[in-house]
Amino acid sequence: MSYVSQGKERKWSVTLYMSYVSQGKERKWSVTLYMSYVSQGKERKWSVTLYMSYVSQVPASLSPSDELPSGLILLKDFVSPDYGNKLLTDIKWNEDESMGLQKELKHREVKHYGYEFKYGINDVDIDDPLPQGIPGICQELLDRVLTEGHVKHFPDQVTVNKYQPGQGIPPHVDTPAAFEDGIMSLSLGSQVLMDFRHPNGKHLTVLLPPNSLLIMTGESRYLWSHGITPRKSDIIPTADGRLTLIHRSTRTSYTFRKIIPPRDRINRHIPFSTGQPNPTKLAQSSADAACLEESHVHKVYEEIADHFSGTRHSPWPKIADFIRAQPTGSILADIGCGNGKYLGINKDIFEVGSDRSYNLAKICRSREFQVFVSDVMSIPIRSGACDICLCIAVLHHLSTEERRLHGISELLRILRPGGKVLIYVWAMEQELHKVKSKYLKEVKGNKTTQAFDNSQTTQAIDNSARSSSQLHSSDKVIDKLSSAQSGKMGNVSVTNECEDEHIDGQVNITASTCDQKPELTPRTCESCGETGQCISNMLEIHKNRTKFKQQDMLVPWQLKKEQGECVFHRYYHVFRQGELETLCKRLDNCTVIESYYDQGNWAVILQKL
Repeated sequence: MSYVSQGKERKWSVTLYMSYVSQGKERKWSVTLYMSYVSQGKERKWSVTLYMSYVSQVPASLSPSDELPSGLILLKDFVSPDYGNKLLTDIKWNEDESMGLQKELKHREVKHYGYEFKYGINDVDIDDPLPQGIPGICQELLDRVLTEGHVKHFPDQVTVNKYQPGQGIPPHVDTPAAFEDGIMSLSLGSQVLMDFRHPNGKHLTVLLPPNSLLIMTGESRYLWSHGITPRKSDIIPTADGRLTLIHRSTRTSYTFRKIIPPRDRINRHIPFSTGQPNPTKLAQSSADAACLEESHVHKVYEEIADHFSGTRHSPWPKIADFIRAQPTGSILADIGCGNGKYLGINKDIFEVGSDRSYNLAKICRSREFQVFVSDVMSIPIRSGACDICLCIAVLHHLSTEERRLHGISELLRILRPGGKVLIYVWAMEQELHKVKSKYLKEVKGNKTTQAFDNSQTTQAIDNSARSSSQLHSSDKVIDKLSSAQSGKMGNVSVTNECEDEHIDGQVNITASTCDQKPELTPRTCESCGETGQCISNMLEIHKNRTKFKQQDMLVPWQLKKEQGECVFHRYYHVFRQGELETLCKRLDNCTVIESYYDQGNWAVILQKL
């Protein structure tokens, strides 16, 4: 190969490809011709210098490997060219989106059948099937695969990808907990090299010819990642054992999967997985509840504090309006203040914040807010000291009804008679009156979201030892605030950047609607038929950006660390419509003066009697 570069007097660069009879001649002529000079002549306007490049072998990643990953099955020419063309013709790209859900991703075009594969969660929503199931033209192919025993399950989800030359797909493992063993991929159109990587660093490259069927089972399914390097050509072997360069054309793949229903995933062993099945159960006692909250609330927020704070910028309008409406000189306590985004909004009132997370409280202090570390179950503020109280996104982290009730009673205890508390909790109803919350509307970029408990990366932080000085100092803060009922707070900047939880809609709830009391008595367990809390019930891991299927669950939070990406699980109890009001009415020292639905959250304003 020789190259003529572009210059001031040369409009083009030229690449020459040369073929030699033997390797010896290649070596000889590459040395002979390197930097050889072709002078200017009558038919040549410019002089030319040739730069020769020669390699004796191709890196393993650029040519097919001699072996396959364990468990990988490659069936060449599994379908005839005619049948392959029929499969390609059957896909109506950009014509009728009802015939399979179509999307255009950064690296390729894609259609889904049966169920949409949601890249924001790397899973499907079993309760949201697509209008068209598996295309009928695939029946012949799938019957043959089952008859020949290549897979054990008939697929119920199909993803069709179309790759243009130069496009690929990043290395990944199809979500282990979501799909059965035996994932099939049929290649149509162009050939392509697929890269397989083992966790130990081993790298194998597999050539997928047109009309071939790839079946990933065992290790190749669960342990090896697979992907396609984005390039426009591949180096593949010739019939005589040599290598040649083949340009890619448009390639289409049919990927067939069998979905594992969410309830069947609980406590299910994932082959070749070093992690243990999620053992977390619904709390059966106060001790269980405290342990659950310590592991799946307190420790998690200590780990994710910085990342969490980075997603919480803009105050919600209704909450900000409530704060601004308070009289000058009022004393406000923000219990569960997080990074302090609601502190400093009203500079005519006195404020103090508290949070169970030491690291979140530290972020508040860096912003010069008065904060201390404490738990909503035992707030270290003397009774009747505050005029106003906020409790935003806290009570839904308490794992029993009695603990949630006690948390509300603590909020009321620190209020003076006539004082008000604003409470927000996450709602079970993320779609109300046909209006979807921002949580359902927004699907974030493609990430690996396999849910797992990474207890080795979560570290317990002893807040009691670290916060003892803050608890004592908080009494001084409150005493100082109680004796001074006038003056303004210092200037505090509040950012107005958009965030992922920003409100895009609000539904007002009438009094009659809020008076509907939900059923808070024990229900019948769907899995075992027993009445009450079934001790065999496990907390399911919720799929982000989907509707809630149960009230008690673990919600994943992805965090990239130096050691790699970690997924933490936060416990939540999401509230049904009317449940929060019903809980508050069990206390005889308060009245509900307003309740409403605010962007996927239920809210109440209580007044202490």
